[in-house]
Amino acid sequence: EFLLMGLRLREGVDPQRYFLLTGKRLSQSRISELIGDGLVEFTRDNRLRVSSEGFPVLDAVVADLAA
Repeated sequence: EFLLMGLRLREGVDPQRYFLLTGKRLSQSRISELIGDGLVEFTRDNRLRVSSEGFPVLDAVVADLAA
C-alpha cells in the first residue's frame, strides 16, 4: 500500500523508507528495467516516482516493484 499510495504522488517514494517499513529492498534490476521502459524515474532527491507514461499502468508498475 505504501508503494501504491506513494507512487501516485508527484513526490514519489523514498526507497530507504520503504525498506524501513517493510524490511525489503526494492529490486534495482526491476527499477532499471522500468526506467528503461520510461515508466518510472528518480527525482533529484533520489525518490522513485511514476512517469507520466507509467501512470496509466500504475497498478502493474507497483505489482512489478513489489514482487
